[in-house]
Amino acid sequence: MKKISRKIQIGVLGWAGKEEYPVGGPTEKELAMAKEVGSWLAKAGAIIVTGGKGGIMEYAARGAKENGGTTVGVITGPRGSSNKWTDIEVVTGSKIAGFDEVFIPLMCDAVIVIGGGAGTLQEICVSYRNKIPIIVIEKTFGRASKVLKETYLDSRKTVKIISARNPKDAVLKAFNQVLNKFK
Repeated sequence: MKKISRKIQIGVLGWAGKEEYPVGGPTEKELAMAKEVGSWLAKAGAIIVTGGKGGIMEYAARGAKENGGTTVGVITGPRGSSNKWTDIEVVTGSKIAGFDEVFIPLMCDAVIVIGGGAGTLQEICVSYRNKIPIIVIEKTFGRASKVLKETYLDSRKTVKIISARNPKDAVLKAFNQVLNKFK
C-alpha cells in the first residue's frame, strides 16, 4: 500500500447561509449535519476545506474547530471576511460569480455534500471532472442531494456519486475513497 505523506483534505459543500439565501437555504437539520461532519473529520485528522461563508460551511468549520481541527476557507476577499471558524483563508480576489467554486474541490481529496444550490452543483461538476470522490448525505435538500446519488454525471463514468446515510457514514466513505486512491 502506498503511504499518504500529507494530511487528507476533505471539502464540505452545501448551502451558504442567510447572506445568500434570505429565503430557503439550509435547514436546522442540515446545519447540525454539517457540524457533525466537521467534528468527525477533525477527529479523524483531516483538514476541512469550505467556501468560508455561513450556512453549511460555517457549521462544518465550527464542528471541526470545536474538536481541534484545522479549517480552510476559499473566499473572494477581502482578507478577514470568512466565518469566525476559519483558520486559513485562501483569497482568490475574483469578483466573477462561481470562480471560487472551481478552487474548493481542486484542493480536496474528497468532498461531502449537504444540500446546496447552483454553487454546490458547480463544485460537484468540478469534482467529477477531476475524479475527486463525491459523497452526498441522503435526506438533505437541494438539487444535489435529491438527484445526484449513486449515479454518474455522464457516460464517461468518471466517479460514481456515493450516497451516505448520515454524517458519520459520509466521513467513513470519504476516507475509504481517499485511501483506495493510495492502494
